[in-house]
Amino acid sequence: MAATSHSPSEALPTKQSWQSAYARLFSFPLMCMFLLGAVVFGFSVKQFSEPDMWWHLRYARDLLQFHTFSSVDTYSFTAAGSYRPNFEWLSEIPFFLAFQLAGLHGILALYFGVLVLIYAGVYYLSGGAAANCKNATIATLIGIFLGVVSIGPRTLLFGWLCMVALLVVLDRFRRSGTGLWMLPPLFALWVNLHPSWAFGLAVLALTIASGLVEGEWGIVQASKWKAADLKKLLLATAISVAALFANPFGYKLVSYPFEFLFRQQTNVQYVEEWQGVDFASGNGKLMLLVLLGLLALNILVRRRWRLDEVLLMAFALWAALSHSRFLFFAGLILPPLVAQRLSLFAPYDPKIDKPWLNGIIMASVVGSLLFFFPSNAELEQRVSEDFPKAALAFMQRQQLHGRLFNQYAWGGYIEWNAPEIKPFVDGRADIFVYNGVLEDHRKASALEAPFAVLDKYGIDYVLLQPGRPLAYAVEHAPGWHMIYSDKISAILARVPGSTQPQHGLAN
Repeated sequence: MAATSHSPSEALPTKQSWQSAYARLFSFPLMCMFLLGAVVFGFSVKQFSEPDMWWHLRYARDLLQFHTFSSVDTYSFTAAGSYRPNFEWLSEIPFFLAFQLAGLHGILALYFGVLVLIYAGVYYLSGGAAANCKNATIATLIGIFLGVVSIGPRTLLFGWLCMVALLVVLDRFRRSGTGLWMLPPLFALWVNLHPSWAFGLAVLALTIASGLVEGEWGIVQASKWKAADLKKLLLATAISVAALFANPFGYKLVSYPFEFLFRQQTNVQYVEEWQGVDFASGNGKLMLLVLLGLLALNILVRRRWRLDEVLLMAFALWAALSHSRFLFFAGLILPPLVAQRLSLFAPYDPKIDKPWLNGIIMASVVGSLLFFFPSNAELEQRVSEDFPKAALAFMQRQQLHGRLFNQYAWGGYIEWNAPEIKPFVDGRADIFVYNGVLEDHRKASALEAPFAVLDKYGIDYVLLQPGRPLAYAVEHAPGWHMIYSDKISAILARVPGSTQPQHGLAN
């Protein structure tokens, strides 16, 4: 058989396809995303010590070990037996598996990866793959800075990843009229990941409502949905609501976000991230700059706003200003709106792109991440600087198992590292609100009625940072003495027989 020959003209398309793939793989827009990932990495390492991570690990370990969904508290002594479904069980499992696979190193890698996916979605929505990728990079960077308040190994990140997926689906539907079939499975997954699904329903409702009217109001305009599109949206929403009940706890899991809204006022007042934005803080100043920037864009760039954009922006700003925890949410909603109105840079021109230079920068980013990625030993050192590792080891050596009043942020760490020691309170603030424990913790910590609270619960030991007002008060009170102290924590013990506790709980 004669050999087959290939002419130069036949080889040309293959060469062009390789060049095209090379240009896309090492394009300027993709390189910008690598730079954004480097920023995310820096914040991820800096904010690794998350107090709630530990009790989430405990929940996941118990679920995988006993194959039972926890619905009552067995970790603390003040809320033992209280009903509490594990609302974030599906988010906890990846963290635990990552820990089992690679320790703290694995946890950092996991949540850094989730953050990259989140902000890649924000970058895409901001127009990162189009001609305005430079402006999209600036807008996404603003979103990252707004989200710093919630960057860390938190189950909440899986909820915000679902939020970005929802925004992408809605954006696709608005452009092409397709893709809504993804909403029901998304919400079925979301409800098991985190209660932030309620924000997803709000975004969906505002999107639908914006297309029920038509008109112009200054620079705001609205167009009605086509009848077929509206029918698709309503049907997808109805099925998505039904999909929320595909969870191990039924209606209890669905009603939780609304129950929190009406019954968790003490939690909102006590936990810093549930309080309103403090404009004297770094995040508050950034939020103020964002607000001023939006006002300036509205004045300088006379571009029309769609009604759905106005409604979503108003909702995001209201949520973020009311509770600083939702600055992250604002950092998902606002960047695409800002990017459309920025004109800081000339449009991206693929003809003058330099894939080789982009490739060098991308390789440098990857190399830097690998070089600076902290080891398990380094992460353990960070943890030991924020949590009472040595103090717990002392209690275990001395077999101190009496009733413990602990610092709020340390409860989960105690439950994970010393499960035989039952803490007074931990980051699951909801159950401690219902029985008044969180309010009592606040009264003791604020020195409103410290010894009345300690006596009420029959506290044997107090575990706090040495510089806390309560630690000083207890140390200098008769009937108490310090038995351990280091620069991180101090343990104070009640002198036996010094008081008669007023037990408000069963032993």
